[in-house]
Amino acid sequence: MLTMKILTAKQMNEVDRLTTDEYGIPSLLLMENAGLNLYTTLEKYFEGLESRHIAVICGKGNNGGDGLVLARQLVQRKIHPDVYLLSKVEEVSGDAQVNLHAYLKSGARVVEVTDSAEWEKISEKFSGYEIIVDALLGTGIGKTLSGLYSQVVSTINSTKAFVLSVDIPSGMFSDSLTGGVQTVRASASVTFTAPKIAHILNEDQEAIGELHIVPIGSPSQLLHKPEYYLNLITREQILSYLHPREIKSHKGHFGHVAIMAGSLGKTGAAVLSAHAALRTGSGLVTAYTPDVVEHVIASFHAELMTEGFPSTGQGTFATKAADRLLELLEDKNAAAVGPGLGREKETVDFVHKVVRAASVPLVLDADALNAFECEVKKLKNDHDQPLIITPHPGEFSRLTGRPIKEILSQKVELCRQFAQERGVWVVLKSFRTLIAEPQGQVFACPLGNSGMATAGMGDVLTGVLASLLGTFAARGMSAPNEISHAVLLGVYLHSLAGDLAALRVGLETLTAGDVTAHLAQAYQELAEESHGSRGSGA
Repeated sequence: MLTMKILTAKQMNEVDRLTTDEYGIPSLLLMENAGLNLYTTLEKYFEGLESRHIAVICGKGNNGGDGLVLARQLVQRKIHPDVYLLSKVEEVSGDAQVNLHAYLKSGARVVEVTDSAEWEKISEKFSGYEIIVDALLGTGIGKTLSGLYSQVVSTINSTKAFVLSVDIPSGMFSDSLTGGVQTVRASASVTFTAPKIAHILNEDQEAIGELHIVPIGSPSQLLHKPEYYLNLITREQILSYLHPREIKSHKGHFGHVAIMAGSLGKTGAAVLSAHAALRTGSGLVTAYTPDVVEHVIASFHAELMTEGFPSTGQGTFATKAADRLLELLEDKNAAAVGPGLGREKETVDFVHKVVRAASVPLVLDADALNAFECEVKKLKNDHDQPLIITPHPGEFSRLTGRPIKEILSQKVELCRQFAQERGVWVVLKSFRTLIAEPQGQVFACPLGNSGMATAGMGDVLTGVLASLLGTFAARGMSAPNEISHAVLLGVYLHSLAGDLAALRVGLETLTAGDVTAHLAQAYQELAEESHGSRGSGA
């Protein structure tokens, strides 16, 4: 499967229901498969499970039912866990009840725990467990933990045991993007059928541990509904977007990209963006910049062409530069505008003219986005060429007029709404960068790291995106889905280069230049994998 859906708790419940109602796959079989996958996951981490001291803590719902299947699977293999049930046996119902009775019929027992005093006595044993299975609460909770459940989670988190959470760490809200609530701190989590929003986008990723996404029998076609619009970018998907170079190629086959960037005191942004474009495969890259700084930008890379344009007294683009620039864009394949432009009134007018009349795919970043603060109605794609914007949360806040806190907690919906209303691609740079298409689909990038939260990273991404858009356009790939492929590839490649660079230099010392320096390695890694997968299928 090339794409992977990210589901809300409600959507996941609907998939489970339709699996049974429309495809006749019993819910008991789904639970059985879930429990078996939990066992095989434990096997990946531990040899000799029979010698391990294991606790399985079950709630009375389906999450607990999954844990009870696991417990039965262990017993069948002569492994005897301690099973704790946070309710009376008679209070368990549905499929969980069936599996509880099956477990008890095997001759095993459960320890019922119904109040804090009982747990206080039991909790003393937990320092001796090597493995704790958290099967307390699933994806349906909507309030923070309290009472007995809070006490149990505190006990789990106080141990040094390997903690395996069933579906999601107990206490975490399945649809939430923000942390800050009490939750099990898992070593690993096993979720079923598809990842949920919190698995990918919740800021408290440390609580999830290593994520395993396993099938349990739901038909894949149930996941591909248009209303399920949130997706996780997969490696397989990105590999399908790569196109090998033909032997007979020349530089014109890979596009000529224009980078409109820089101003007095901000030449570095232009250099970073242009260098990244060169490193991402463009046949030609020209930096268009205010004339007072052209000589500075031209001194960095021999491969880079430059041209200076009329500037303001502050060393930024003058409005009159736009007419000549728009003429020059007519024979280019893609362009980027924004890095290091400054926010002078004339420069803002320059940006507005370029965006309104550009004849090529256009990437907007930094001050090109700030130019539309309080004038967001002008930021709309009213012509045939694609428009891609790459805000960080602060810039998106200025565009939308919404506080940053609201953007971070609702970024999926807000990005999607903006992209659809404005006819643009939105690349929101944050933890798990999001890409929202004007057609309504949203993608989350699984790569990237905290070391990339430093100056110039967005400038590099801008150059990468412009370069790929230019290459795709030069090859005649200009349909909306192909534009999306270029954007998704660009975000993934940039993040992969960031991760490779972090391995080399560390998170604390990572710079934007380090990411550019690792673009070649990232591209080569993907290309070799892509060619290998094509060869294996021949």
